[in-house]
Amino acid sequence: MTLKFALAAASCASLLVPASALAQDVHDWTGFYIGGNLGASWGDSSIKTKVEPGRGAIVIPPGDLTVINRTDPDDSNDTGFTGGIQGGYNYQSGNWVFGLETDVGWMDIGQDRSNTFTSPLLISPPITATIKQEVSTDWAWTLRPRIGYATGPYLIYGTAGLAVSKVKVSASYVDTRLPANSGSFSDSDTKTGWAAGIGGAYAFSDNMSARAEWLYTDFGDVRASWVTPNGFAAFTTEGDTRANLLRVGIDYKF
Repeated sequence: MTLKFALAAASCASLLVPASALAQDVHDWTGFYIGGNLGASWGDSSIKTKVEPGRGAIVIPPGDLTVINRTDPDDSNDTGFTGGIQGGYNYQSGNWVFGLETDVGWMDIGQDRSNTFTSPLLISPPITATIKQEVSTDWAWTLRPRIGYATGPYLIYGTAGLAVSKVKVSASYVDTRLPANSGSFSDSDTKTGWAAGIGGAYAFSDNMSARAEWLYTDFGDVRASWVTPNGFAAFTTEGDTRANLLRVGIDYKF
């Protein structure tokens, strides 16, 4: 699917390139610039929880563990809006453009799951248990070198570099036993990962240019262990956060 996203970004970039005689105009991309962007974001994240017996006087039965732990991870993800600001410096040598760009963006990326399990114990009414899980982030900062090829006012480029975000993971458990067993956990961690993508730009004046780009970010995984307060069950929750950003923007070159 990532290839489709890259092709979509290339299609967006082509919209910035009107077919006209301006293709032969001379434009110098060298200089500092700042700008803003907006577009769509969608996650490529996953989350899963492994359950084991706790250390309480009464622990979760083996049959319940089998039912809970054999469930395949659900990789449905959020899709939403993204927007941010960017700035950097370009240096042009012939048709080649070398640059360094930093940006900070806001988005709603993550995944949440809620699964209810029925215990195989032959008890009437049957015992059920629900596990809820969530992994998410709402901002990202990147610092990326860029290498591009310019023809007149047109520029195509590739980019890859550092990405940083604060990833939050949370989970909860509750069952219908009497008395009920329950517990919850939440934690966050600032993660360092990577970002890479492709894009295109069109300079419609000496100082102003428009851009379209696709950026893929990977912040790695967050893992945490927790136990219900009564020691009934122990949990290891692990989530990873990746995101696709498809955005357009405007830059002002000094």
